[in-house]
Amino acid sequence: MSRPALRSTSCSSASPALHWNPAPRKNSRPMPERPPRVAGVRFRNAGKIFYFHAAGLRLEPGEYVVVETVRGPEIARVVIAPDQVVVDELPREELKPILRLATEADIRRADELHRRAQELLPEARRLGEETGFPARIDAASFTLDGKRLTFSFTSEERLDYREFVRRASQQFNARVEMHQMGARDRARLAGGYGICGRELCCASWLETFPSISIRMAKDQELPLNPQKISGLCGRLLCCLSYEDEGYREMRKSLPKVGQRCSTPTGEGKVVAINILKRQVTLLVDGQRIEVGDRDLGTVVRWDPSSKSAPPPPSIAREEAIALGLIEPDADDLGDALEEPEPVFEPGPGRGRLPGGGPRRVVPARPAKPEPAPAPQPLQPPPPAPRPRRPRGAAPAPPGGPVQDQPPPPPPATGRVFRRAGARQEPPPDQPPPAPGAGTEPGQAGTGRRRRRRRGRGGGQQPPSGGD
Repeated sequence: MSRPALRSTSCSSASPALHWNPAPRKNSRPMPERPPRVAGVRFRNAGKIFYFHAAGLRLEPGEYVVVETVRGPEIARVVIAPDQVVVDELPREELKPILRLATEADIRRADELHRRAQELLPEARRLGEETGFPARIDAASFTLDGKRLTFSFTSEERLDYREFVRRASQQFNARVEMHQMGARDRARLAGGYGICGRELCCASWLETFPSISIRMAKDQELPLNPQKISGLCGRLLCCLSYEDEGYREMRKSLPKVGQRCSTPTGEGKVVAINILKRQVTLLVDGQRIEVGDRDLGTVVRWDPSSKSAPPPPSIAREEAIALGLIEPDADDLGDALEEPEPVFEPGPGRGRLPGGGPRRVVPARPAKPEPAPAPQPLQPPPPAPRPRRPRGAAPAPPGGPVQDQPPPPPPATGRVFRRAGARQEPPPDQPPPAPGAGTEPGQAGTGRRRRRRRGRGGGQQPPSGGD
């Protein structure tokens, strides 16, 4: 019996017998869906960010695109690229797609429609006065196709603008919509500069308006003057919310105004606080004391749990003086100035016995008496001066006797005191100098030269009467 020949079959995907369709595994997980490529855009500067589907476009921040909105096509600017969008911030509703990149023709048409809307503003305001619309119309804008016109007005209450919309649609040949906004939105739309000298935050970068209360101004110790804490919109400044959290954190580590505190000098009460300097002003015994940040918590103590609770005990006065926190008074200085008596402790060292006995007390030596000053030798009295020769008389012969000369006076018995710096006495082995030695003849032997008399005119000596 012969075997049947095998027929060759072609392995084609069309044959159902050879098509491989494996069954799914039990533990297999479904592939996660890729998040959609979403881009964030803004329709005006510092406005709210809206998200649109990128629709496969490669977008960069700063590019202009045409998007589809509920009012119609509009031009927007990309501020967040598709790869930089946080998924948690995406809205849950279905996103509308970005139509295309804006061309030069789209940008020129948007500029023309913007100028046309600005030209319509005076007519729209006159129409509002005719129809009895009480609010002032601040802005107007067209969509990119020019079929829808939107007017923005400022009002805190709801107004009836149906008559105005009906007549404006007939006059401007477009579908008219009204957009109500507040005082802050109006300031953002108008722009300007604040009291800080910079452009308004709401018109430059602020996306949403924070909630601000007068409590923020009180916590920051600002003057409660409406002109100083209000912006151009007439509301409280948005910048009050920037530092509010920081002030709250700093206040937690400082006592409250009116709280009782303990100090080394007595119990005090907080009367003022400077948050930026972290300085507290206390009232202690009727005296105002300013305490810096270095002493808060260590020298000045308080109970942060309650404002009316008694303060904790303070550090001792002696410890505060030793740490240099307070200045000592007269009583503290008096105790410190008393010198304690010396205590001699046994032990080896200089001036002690080899066996470690007490220190040997050496009696003080008596002071040496000062030597008495040596007596100075007696000086001979100065010789009597010679009688003056009258003018015109003949000179006496040298060596001759002098007639009518008084006898010499008796020698003095007292001491002669000399001034400081006088010349020293000659030694006793040398004879004293002659009384008239070193002097000119005819002068006294006093050691001083006689001053020559001069006349009044020219300093010449007057002629003698005998010549």
